[in-house]
Amino acid sequence: MLEFLDLTTISIALMIIGAIGVVLLKKPLDKVIMVSILEAGLFLAIVSFKYLDVAFLTAVLDPLSIIVFLLALIKINEVRKSKLKDYSTLPKMIQSTENETRNSEGGK
Repeated sequence: MLEFLDLTTISIALMIIGAIGVVLLKKPLDKVIMVSILEAGLFLAIVSFKYLDVAFLTAVLDPLSIIVFLLALIKINEVRKSKLKDYSTLPKMIQSTENETRNSEGGK
């Protein structure tokens, strides 16, 4: 049983679990957790193939990629909130333009 659980198998399992989680989960913070799991599996795969210089670079750059991912999520949420505010004022704008056209036609 323990012969099956080597470093490569664990890394492949982590990458598959992380990829499926990123695709299926809806909440952005859950996606960040799944990306972290995927990156852990990628790191283990790199180490298992003995590319230690690439593993070092991956260990340094992975936290930066998570920070960029979080900043992108914050920006997306800000854009969505601003669009919701724009669309919430849309019926008022339509109503005011209809009133202006009625007044310009002489109240017909």
